[in-house]
Amino acid sequence: MRVIAGKYRGRRLLSPEGNDVRPTTDKIKEALYNVLQSEIEGAVVIDLFCGSGGLGIEALSRGAKKVYFCDVDHRSVSLTKTNLSFVPSSDYELIKGDYADCLRRLACRGVKADIILCDPPYKLKKGGEILTEIVRTGILTEGGTVTVERATDDGPVEEGELFPTDTKRYSNTSIDIFKRYEKVAVTGTFDPFTLGHKYLVEQGLERFDAVYVVLLKNPDKEETFSLEARKKIAELSLKEYKRRVKVDFYDGLTVDYCKKHGIRYIIRGVRDEKDEAYEREMADWNKSHGDVETILVPAADPTVSSTAVRRRLDGEESAPALYDLMTPEAVEYVNKLRKIR
Repeated sequence: MRVIAGKYRGRRLLSPEGNDVRPTTDKIKEALYNVLQSEIEGAVVIDLFCGSGGLGIEALSRGAKKVYFCDVDHRSVSLTKTNLSFVPSSDYELIKGDYADCLRRLACRGVKADIILCDPPYKLKKGGEILTEIVRTGILTEGGTVTVERATDDGPVEEGELFPTDTKRYSNTSIDIFKRYEKVAVTGTFDPFTLGHKYLVEQGLERFDAVYVVLLKNPDKEETFSLEARKKIAELSLKEYKRRVKVDFYDGLTVDYCKKHGIRYIIRGVRDEKDEAYEREMADWNKSHGDVETILVPAADPTVSSTAVRRRLDGEESAPALYDLMTPEAVEYVNKLRKIR
């Protein structure tokens, strides 16, 4: 192992003996820091399962202000200390303890981390629990980043209240990347997703760091498109915002979804007075039952709606053309679905 870039570039690092500790390979480490390169300079970093210390030392080499190296295994702590022999002691701190204990101890001291690097033993499969503890302690700064390395076959880590911005896959290893973002939900059946819905998402992105587009099940509505098709149409319509927008499905109450993901606001569109009266009633309910605030946004074009799309698909000539109602990518996908049928 070696330091890849920065002021300690080329320094050799000792590897752990045996198979108990699995250091991140140089290839994956380099790819990870290509993602983090704009955030490292001056950052406070926690290397939560430090092992040999390779990830945290790379951060120091690339300009991190300070790194806290944490591990429950005394052998890993000792090895990391040896590998830090060329680093000024003021730039780092070694802490022995399990991940939850280390996070709580650092949080109690008032430490705020800009980046938390997590490379837990794959067999533990504790990615979701780790993220929950990070949120609970409040140790991550607003806009801060968490990375979780895992076996690709294990599937993505459940994000909880952190926003998933990306997943990098390298054969059998994947790294999920999360941000502590201020979030808003744009909710609806989206049957299908239109330019009007996209406008609401863009309004959300102007006000918040990230937007969840949540497809809800309405038992009073007969669906034209399947859930999978509606999700695909929304994703195609919003592809330029994919690192700040997540399209999801929830078969339950909006307030329950928001609570699960740490969302305090939702955005809803209104076309007329009737719409506004209904939405204000729902907004009061969401506030009283889930402490979720509703932002009402007037429609940019009241003629753009899912109903108008369905009318056009049913052959109604007076309805607007599909390209006036949906993005080109969405129209192309809908036309393919119609051919399949």
